[in-house]
Amino acid sequence: MNPQEAKDWIKSIASDDIQEPKNFEEQALKFIGKDLYESFFKGYTKKQWGCEPSSLPASILKRLPIRFNYDDNYFSHKYQGMPRDGYTYLVQNILSHENIAIKLTTKFDALLKNEFDHIIWTGKLDEWFDYKKGHLGYRTLDFIKFEAEGDFQGTAVMNYGNEEVPFTRISEHKHFTPWEEHHRTIYFKEYSRACTEKDIPYYPIRLVDDKKILDEYIKLARDERGVTFAGRLATYRYMDMDVTIREALDLSKKMLKDIVQGKLIESFYHQEGIS
Repeated sequence: MNPQEAKDWIKSIASDDIQEPKNFEEQALKFIGKDLYESFFKGYTKKQWGCEPSSLPASILKRLPIRFNYDDNYFSHKYQGMPRDGYTYLVQNILSHENIAIKLTTKFDALLKNEFDHIIWTGKLDEWFDYKKGHLGYRTLDFIKFEAEGDFQGTAVMNYGNEEVPFTRISEHKHFTPWEEHHRTIYFKEYSRACTEKDIPYYPIRLVDDKKILDEYIKLARDERGVTFAGRLATYRYMDMDVTIREALDLSKKMLKDIVQGKLIESFYHQEGIS
């Protein structure tokens, strides 16, 4: 098929009786039809999120593009890149500033906010409020490391859509930096599961049924003084990392501008994407 023929074919198999998709599954059926949805999305989604796709919001799928060319990049951005010396070096340079103090293995308590002029909270939204309105759902990830000679899979990331394969994807990191040469390789199998109190939360689930609890926390967050809620966990939104970093940079510029102008830093809860 040429691009136009492919577009016409997708249109012919997509479900046209769903006008306003209410969840992930309906969005997929409207997007690409039943056969492609079940072949590429259904199994992977159940593994990734640990629930039926019909329980997830449609917004999760809306962020993925359908392309009619040979571009196999995840993003359609004009400029894409990786830090030349890696993210570890980049973060080390940020944290090495003389005005930054780091405290590891130190649990933060909301009562400590009285000791600081302002707090940027990037932890779980419900944790800040001591779960007073109930628990929101989060997922965590397990990474199993493997080493091999040469090249294992020929690409940085390979997704496994079949439900019977227990892991969601394999990442082979040397392919992220093609300007380097490595004779050996390291790759990780990635497993998704429900996040417990002892786990590191990676991203919010945003189940359709969580909306009532989420709305209660959003009201509390907007009334909280002296605190800025930022990032995936604190605003309870599933965002790609480029969007997360963009928001962090914009927020930093705004706060620094307020400080220079002698203004009191306003509390902030990002509203975009909350539905």
